[in-house]
Amino acid sequence: MCGGEATAFARAETLLAAMGKRIVHCGPAGNGQAAKICNNMILGVSMIAVCEAFVLGEKLGLSHQALFDVASTSSGQCWSLTSYCPVPGPVPASPANRD
Repeated sequence: MCGGEATAFARAETLLAAMGKRIVHCGPAGNGQAAKICNNMILGVSMIAVCEAFVLGEKLGLSHQALFDVASTSSGQCWSLTSYCPVPGPVPASPANRD
């Protein structure tokens, strides 16, 4: 995500491509930061929802794996769940598996 004049973006695009897979010109200067904070807000909200769902599931007697198996293949699927699952087990690469 990058903000700035279109001509400046065009000149920098090759350099930016060396730093990331996907380069998006978001408009004038400052719009890259605006996109970043909005994206981070979405991530934060989804992370909170995933954590709360696992707490609720636990209290209702669901196993972590059962909840993961359902949510990760239905409307609850999101990056927070499939990459940073907050409980040990379902996602081996999740930080939750590192104590």
